[in-house]
Formats: sequence, C-alpha cells, structure tokens
Amino acid sequence: MQFTRILVPTDFSESAKFALPFAIDLAQKYHSKLFIIHVVEPIVVPVDFAWGTYSYPDIEKQLGGFVEESMAKILKDHIPPGIEAEATQLNGKSWREIITFAKEQEMDLIVMATHGLSGLSHALYGSTTEKVVRKAPCPVLTVRHPDVKFEMP
Repeated sequence: MQFTRILVPTDFSESAKFALPFAIDLAQKYHSKLFIIHVVEPIVVPVDFAWGTYSYPDIEKQLGGFVEESMAKILKDHIPPGIEAEATQLNGKSWREIITFAKEQEMDLIVMATHGLSGLSHALYGSTTEKVVRKAPCPVLTVRHPDVKFEMP
C-alpha cells in the first residue's frame, strides 16, 4: 500500500493535535504530501437571539483570521522540513466537506482524531469521525487521545 496523499482534518483540539504526529510519521515513511484542512461550520443562532454589539459578518471575519493563523502555526511549528504540506479552510458541515475533499483530491488516507471539540453536540448530531469512517472513499486511521476515556453508550 502506498500513501502519497494524506488528509489530516483538524478542529485545533488537543485530540487533533495528538493525531498530527501519526500523519507526519506516515508522510515521512511514504514520502507523502499532507493536506491539513479545517472546516468552519455555519453559525446557527435562534431568531430571537440578541447579538448585542457583534455582527454576524464580524464574527465570521474574526473566525477566519483565527483559522488562518492556526493553520499557519501548524505548518510552521509542527511540519518538519522535507515534508510537503498545504493547509485549506473549508466551509460547511465538517463530515461532508472532509469526504468531498478526500474524493476530489484523491486522498489515499485520512488521519483524524476520534474526538474533537464536541460535547453535547455529539449526542445531538453524531460524531464527525464516525460519519467520515462510514463514508470515506479511502482508509481512515483514527487516533484516540490517551486522556479521552471510553464511555459506554
């Protein structure tokens, strides 16, 4: 098996940071290119929610700046010399954008954390990782952070 194109989705959580070295190690062994992506999900707000002094476009702009800075930091601080890597910001539902990107860019492998920033949202919407594993066009390596405890459903 040859992994020449490895996709690494991140939500900047500790679990995602823990999964990155696994992707880097595989990229070094297989001389692969890393594709690091972050998906910004749409902000859903109840109609009667008062934004106060903030506006929706301002929040989107600030979030976009945070994502750009965070992705640049990953490339600068964590990707060793000699590994080709690029970072991409996408917008939409995380699992759908990850799968679409993997198909369109012909990824050979996806490396991602089993848990992210979600808490209650997992109970409401299901796990992004679970959906990616079920629908991905390529193998998926899931990495569990050692501090994340298994909970029986």
